[in-house]
This record gives sequence, structure tokens and C-alpha cells, in this order.
Amino acid sequence: MPKFAVKEWAELISDPISMKEQDKRIFEHADLPSVKDKLSITLRLKINKHRSEYSAIFHKGAERMDRTPALWLTKNKSVLNPRFTGNWDRNAGFAEIGDGLTLNKWYHIAYTLSDSEKRLDIYIDGEWIGFYSIPKVKDQRVIFNDGPLHIGRSHNCNGFIGEISNIRYFNWRLSAEEVMEDFFCKINESQKKPILYGSKIALVHVSTGKYLSTKGIKYDLGQNNHQFMVICSGQKKDLENDIWTVIGASSKSFNEGDYVSLNNIIGFRHQATRCYLHSHGTNYERVVTPISKQQQVTLCSDRSVDADWLIRRYNSTTSYDTGHLMNGDIICLFHISTNKLALYSHTVLLGDGSQEVSCYGDGSDRNNKWRIELIN
Repeated sequence: MPKFAVKEWAELISDPISMKEQDKRIFEHADLPSVKDKLSITLRLKINKHRSEYSAIFHKGAERMDRTPALWLTKNKSVLNPRFTGNWDRNAGFAEIGDGLTLNKWYHIAYTLSDSEKRLDIYIDGEWIGFYSIPKVKDQRVIFNDGPLHIGRSHNCNGFIGEISNIRYFNWRLSAEEVMEDFFCKINESQKKPILYGSKIALVHVSTGKYLSTKGIKYDLGQNNHQFMVICSGQKKDLENDIWTVIGASSKSFNEGDYVSLNNIIGFRHQATRCYLHSHGTNYERVVTPISKQQQVTLCSDRSVDADWLIRRYNSTTSYDTGHLMNGDIICLFHISTNKLALYSHTVLLGDGSQEVSCYGDGSDRNNKWRIELIN
């Protein structure tokens, strides 16, 4: 019978813990997900003080030179120093990557390693900052080990001074989209706030990290029917074009300040244009997106059923949750009047460099995932 790889992960540390130079946590190999030829580690980290020597964040191995995986901070400036052990070099990887971590600031860090793909990738706050490529793909390979995983002090290397939380260990190489989702999901639960009717929000496309927006370009839908094109534009929030107000369904009244329930029909009013997030059918060629020829998403001044959306929280298990909508939730939006096609974007770019947005799919695709962000 064919064998199938089983994806497993474990959260080793959840709540923040303080660490000093001599502090450590040790997790035995047998207690970790079984790894064949790839793995990933994600965590949140805050450095309180730079050391004058290298500091260990994590290091897996029974001996000092067993280093798959390992992550250190360089001396004095806390630049990331990711390493692993190969059959050609026991200390392969980056000498330094990134500009260094600012003191007293929380960061999300992801380390992904794959022997089959011959690469090590590093992300900070969901952003890919670099990779190390194994050059001789036929002869050089990563050596994985069955030693313990050390968090903090490891063998004769002191640990870091600061705090760490949400350490997850995966037995596969996370994709860029999975890293971004992990970053979004690791908002401290105590800092989460409810989304209310009347809340000002932004919607971030999880796969690309870009905000749902408009540039004021209009679709030509016929005489006296010009609607603004909805796009994704930029990974930095534009307070003029990226802000939306959460409102009720077209057929129902709502009270500002009430909680927004999931599996509920709501709407979104664009703050700058005062128009509504809208879609419509594809009965003729002019009402499809320019490149992918999918169902258009627009801004329309008409508050009708075409501006109604079913909102659901999207879980990594592909099941849907209930309860109240919260800041930081990963959601799907389904357009009510066109068979509940889901709000969608992808890396297809329009002529001005913005990202095409449409309604497409049943909500199960990673390009249907959006993060809702409360604007204070």
C-alpha cells in the first residue's frame, strides 16, 4: 500500500515566558512531531538586552555541532543567525540575515528547512527576508538528528535575555502563505478586540499580505453605471483607500456598537467613497475582471442585496466556527446574490501593479482567506 506523509505540529510553549542567559527549556525528540526531510519552527520573540556574545534561541541536537535546526542571535546587535548541519558542513546556513531586532519589541519569526527542496527560509513578521540554497543538490544533504530541542541556553552557548511565546514545531516546510497565516493567528488573545457594527476595519489578503482597496479606477458597465474597481494594493495600510465600515445586511436594521456574529450577513461601506463592497453576475463580457475573466468586485453607491456578504471565520482544518467576529480573525466572505462565490485575490497584477480582486471559488482555496484588522 502507498504511504502518505502525515502533517503534524505541536505548540511547545504558548504563553510568554521570561528568559535569562542561563534559562532553558528542553523538549525530547520523542515528544516532537516525526520529521523525515523537512521541518519548520515559528515563534514570537522579544529581546530585552543585547549580549556581547552569540545567544541561542533554539538548537536541536545532542551535541554542540548537531544543529538541525538552530537559530542564534549575533553578538551586540541581535541579528538572526540561522544554522543547520549538512553532510558537507556541520554549521551551514546564514552568517547574518536581516537588520537586527529592535529591543523591547515583539517579533514573529519563522524558520523553514527542506532537504528535498534544498533550502532554508527565514521570515520576520510574515515577510520573507531571505533564503539559503544548498548548491550541490545531488551530493549535499541536510542531516536531521534525534537529539533534544533546546530553547534558550544550549550546551555551552548562553541563551537570550527577553521573552518568548507561541513556539510551534512542524514536520513540514511551511509555505509563505502558511507563515503569513501563522503570523496573523499569533496575535496575543488578550489583545484581541471584538468587531462591532460601525467599526472601522481593513481587510488583508492572507496569501499576499496586501490590503483590499481601490485606486478610483472605474469599470465601464454601461450608460450611467460606472463602479469603482476593487483591488489589493500594498502591504502597508493606506488610511485613505483601505478603510471600511462594518454595516448590517441591506434588508435588516442594525445598531452601531452591537457585536457582529459569525455566519451572518453583513456589508462594508468604503470610508473614502461612501460606496459599498459589491459584486454582480457575469452575464456579458464587460462584467468580468480584466485578466482572469472572473466575477467582478466593485464599489457601488447602491445599497442592495448585491452588497450583502456572508461572513465566516476560516480555520486551518477547513471547518467553520461560530461566535463573534474578532480583530485578527481569518475569514471568508461569500457573495449572497451570486451563489455565494467567495471573495478572492491572487498574484495576477493589473497594468498599474495592483492585484486583481474577484469572487471565485467555494472558500476552501488559500486565496479566499482574509484577515480582518480593527482600525483604532
